[in-house]
Amino acid sequence: MATRSNFNIENTLLALAETHHDGKGLTFPKSVAPFDVYLMHIPGKEIDTLLKAGEIYGQFQSAGLAVLFDDRDERAGVKFNDADLIGCPVRVTVGEKNLKNGMVELKLRKDGENRLVNCQDILIALQTQTC
Repeated sequence: MATRSNFNIENTLLALAETHHDGKGLTFPKSVAPFDVYLMHIPGKEIDTLLKAGEIYGQFQSAGLAVLFDDRDERAGVKFNDADLIGCPVRVTVGEKNLKNGMVELKLRKDGENRLVNCQDILIALQTQTC
């Protein structure tokens, strides 16, 4: 049995999904997204990307950000697809190739553009993004 409040929540979520989506999935703006950031690591062969992603996760949480931390040992393509489906406004990817240069990848869900950011500056870069 659905109550009036359940019905309103369901309708609200349906309206948001209808309004904020593209061919890959949801594109929620920060104001309605369940998480501020989708943080993922791509397992590496030489560098422990999970360790660095865990450090970044701690920084984000200390800053009061809601973070969905994808620490699964999955292929990159699976994680990228899942990130797009879920619709978090920002994706941060910690991968071995960029981490060797002290960088992580930041992507705004709506833009589709990837930007490399110094690991030390990721929190500042994230806080200055328009989502």
